[in-house]
Amino acid sequence: MAERRMISRKIAEDDRFVDMHPVSKLLYFYLVLNADDDGFVGSVKMINFLTNADQSNYDELLENNLILEPTKSGVYVITDWYAQNKIEPKIYKATEYLSVRALLFIKTNFAYTTNPDEKDIISPVDYWIKQGRDKKTSPEIQAQQYLEHFQETSKKVPRSVEEVSKRVLAQNRLDKSRLEQNRPDQTKKEKINKENNYKYINSSSNGGMGEFLLNDNSSTSSIENNATTENGENSGVNQDAVSSLFNYLNGISPTDIPKDNKRLANVFDMLIHNGYEIEDIRLGIDSIMNVANQMPQYQNEQSLTKLLIQHLPEYTKQTLKQSSSND
Repeated sequence: MAERRMISRKIAEDDRFVDMHPVSKLLYFYLVLNADDDGFVGSVKMINFLTNADQSNYDELLENNLILEPTKSGVYVITDWYAQNKIEPKIYKATEYLSVRALLFIKTNFAYTTNPDEKDIISPVDYWIKQGRDKKTSPEIQAQQYLEHFQETSKKVPRSVEEVSKRVLAQNRLDKSRLEQNRPDQTKKEKINKENNYKYINSSSNGGMGEFLLNDNSSTSSIENNATTENGENSGVNQDAVSSLFNYLNGISPTDIPKDNKRLANVFDMLIHNGYEIEDIRLGIDSIMNVANQMPQYQNEQSLTKLLIQHLPEYTKQTLKQSSSND
């Protein structure tokens, strides 16, 4: 955590700030001081103790749009964080609250907002940060660049999932081979799916080509038999697990996506075969839906499906990294 944070005179001398209760002003200073590099604060018990603040003081800051609470999880966001602070790329560390950040948009004055319909928005915050948190290029130009990027990616037909799967699985085999050389006692790894009591067992006999679904009574040797069809081709899809992911997605989605959508089914299957648990993939779906539900263009089946196909692996990976760092 950084030892120094900036507060602008423009903020501290603004009428909305000057008219607040003294405890609310002090609370704001301490929230800024304890924020991470994206302006997020998740632990406030010590701050409340030091400032004697209560919920009424948070409510006053929220009412004056000095802080945001995108979710009711106790994670607060400094609205004017990037208008006041500049974190150099070499020391910048992204927030651990990625699912909260996915709900935010950056405005032309570099303030955060949760409202996608505001006229002065540059882009979603995740995209803006990915592009380097650019504060030198004109915000209007950045907004146009994002619009062109969005239009292009919306039209673009994704590469076949099969092609991506082959590339990822090939790298996975290489990584597992290196791991087995260094840690021979862990050539087999069991992952328990708590929801349906299935096991995903990685067998070294198939070169780490994926983790196949089998019940508690199955043997390791039966994996190879179940993994192939009569003509020797890989059967590929974990039907039950994929079906449960479709059920979960359609339960939180504004539109139903048919289970016979092969591209999305293959994305689910690819993630399962690469060691992600059902819970990890569901959290990735949650992160994407948090974004999609804020943007009208993703309210139909076709655009939402494209969004999931293109970005679910990335969001699932981010979610797993976040969980690992928390542990």
